[in-house]
Amino acid sequence: PVDLIHHIMAFASFLVCDSQSMAVEAAVLGVPSIRFNDFAGKISVLEELEHKYELTYGIKTDLSERLFEKINELLAIQNLREEFQFRRRKMLADKIDVTAFLVWFIENYPKSKEIMKTNPDYQYRFK
Repeated sequence: PVDLIHHIMAFASFLVCDSQSMAVEAAVLGVPSIRFNDFAGKISVLEELEHKYELTYGIKTDLSERLFEKINELLAIQNLREEFQFRRRKMLADKIDVTAFLVWFIENYPKSKEIMKTNPDYQYRFK
């Protein structure tokens, strides 16, 4: 069933897809993903997940040999799940807690709006 896709993804060894959103979702879950499409290198969130955190890999469709090389590279990593969970924790540590931020923002509105206008870095208090 479609509503279980994230549960299935969370327990997958890795994901090979042509979907940007599924690749992001896998990365947030700490599941290695390979995107095989021609958007590789064009979407900033995926560029960050690929180059800063090494949680996903983009391969253009004219590089099918590279796709199989990357699959073999992933399969060769000892403790693949643990390694990608470590990378996931590193990524999450860099991000704010959006729920906590939004609760603060809404509960303190309109003052919170002024705070964010004058001090955009205030958001980093919600890590």
